[in-house]
Amino acid sequence: MNIKEISVHTLKELTTKRKNFVLLDIRESHEINKASIEPHLHIAMNTLPRRLSELNKDEPIYVLCHTGTRSWYATRFLQDAGFDASNIQGGIHAWSIEIDPSVPTY
Repeated sequence: MNIKEISVHTLKELTTKRKNFVLLDIRESHEINKASIEPHLHIAMNTLPRRLSELNKDEPIYVLCHTGTRSWYATRFLQDAGFDASNIQGGIHAWSIEIDPSVPTY
């Protein structure tokens, strides 16, 4: 299965154009307290299977973690469950480096 992915630059374009989508942050709460992109929906990766009902299958979902590894697995899980999900390559770390240096790196 091919996992759909987007770059942080594409995410920036989507946020600028106010496209309708969900930015799903699957990191742990302590990570979100360090750095986040607003607005986002926080569902920690380990709670995702039991919280699928909070997501809409008719809306694109862009999945974010720290560097893009955990979100790759979460994206695969969501795609297998029938969601239009894409992984954000490089995660919030890439966002901090390439898009918005005001978002702290950790």
